[in-house]
Amino acid sequence: MKSLIYERTVDVDSERVGVKLYRTDRGFIAERILVQRDNITLVQVLPVASRDNFDEFARADPHHLAMVTIYLEIRNIIWKSCRGEMA
Repeated sequence: MKSLIYERTVDVDSERVGVKLYRTDRGFIAERILVQRDNITLVQVLPVASRDNFDEFARADPHHLAMVTIYLEIRNIIWKSCRGEMA
């Protein structure tokens, strides 16, 4: 079972991009959502395994500059919750 704990989007040019963060019994899952101008929606799913894998995912986002605040908020939620459990 997963429960939504964070959701935020931003408009970038004619697209909407955002992230949903879920808590699961095994940790966290991040879903990056891109809604293109023709309403095609693309979703990437990342089971968050480590700080490095989340940071790599965020840096690879072509909209990273517009999303940097969102990624920082998510990072803070995850690692405040884990209190050092994830390296």
